[in-house]
Amino acid sequence: MIDRLGTGERVYLSIKTYLLSESALRPGERIDVPDLTRRFGASATPVRAALHRLVGERLLTALQGEGFLVPRLTEPDLSDLYQWNVALLVNAARSAAPEPAIPAQAPAGDGPIAGLEDLFARLAARSGNVEVEWAVAGTSDRLHRPRCAELDLIPEFHDESLELRGLAATGSAGALRQALVAYHRRRLRLVPAIVRSLHGLTDRDPRRPAE
Repeated sequence: MIDRLGTGERVYLSIKTYLLSESALRPGERIDVPDLTRRFGASATPVRAALHRLVGERLLTALQGEGFLVPRLTEPDLSDLYQWNVALLVNAARSAAPEPAIPAQAPAGDGPIAGLEDLFARLAARSGNVEVEWAVAGTSDRLHRPRCAELDLIPEFHDESLELRGLAATGSAGALRQALVAYHRRRLRLVPAIVRSLHGLTDRDPRRPAE
């Protein structure tokens, strides 16, 4: 028997995927509710319910009289997100159980961002703490658009992901923690360029990660 998603859940997942991975909306721009109803063949009620749910996940902002907006993103905001993410992952790696094992290869068909987020989710799951799992999942959602910008700014993005997965797969806990810290330090140095990219601005002298 095939389980089918209800209309509300289907609309929510479709809108979330669209806003995180497909739309060209910039931070601070307004969500066009009628466009979403047409795009996903749904009435305004489940669309608005999905948008309110995304507000609760801090993926959207709701302002009185302005509707729903893509959250504005400042350099301190993004720095805080990266620092929160590394704190979660380092603690998860420190308390990780040896099982379940993390495969050395990302799921087939995954792009570099999906593969990285899969790895972080697996690291969180091995902590044995459901609150850590939820926190890492929510942070990955909020960092998804910045990671899209990272792809253009960090040529080594895919290699870094492979290195982290390799360390996780071999059980090198200390080396994995060090690599996670180094991975996030590179991004913290690039925060100004990432924020400019997300706002559609060019960076004449983008700072590259240190070798």
